Amino acid sequence: MAANSKSVTVTNHTSYTMSEFYASASDNSGWDTSNNLLAGQALAPGHATTITIADGLAACNYDLMAVLYGSAEHAYRYQVNACGSGTWTVH
Repeated sequence: MAANSKSVTVTNHTSYTMSEFYASASDNSGWDTSNNLLAGQALAPGHATTITIADGLAACNYDLMAVLYGSAEHAYRYQVNACGSGTWTVH
């Protein structure tokens, strides 16, 4: 992978469509919700996609947040290594 090139493979095993996806470096004190990494796309139940994190940071560990359309809940996963083969299955 090129320098600062990071990605996470996300699988949606919920009954809701994932409408937004955010990644913030794990050492940040809060969430960066200014950049929806699904970029106007959606991830339907039962599907997977690879999401690129192109934030220019040297960080590898990211906290991930998925917004599920039609659900009152958000899904979270912490300390995912996006420089390696980071994966997250949302249940």
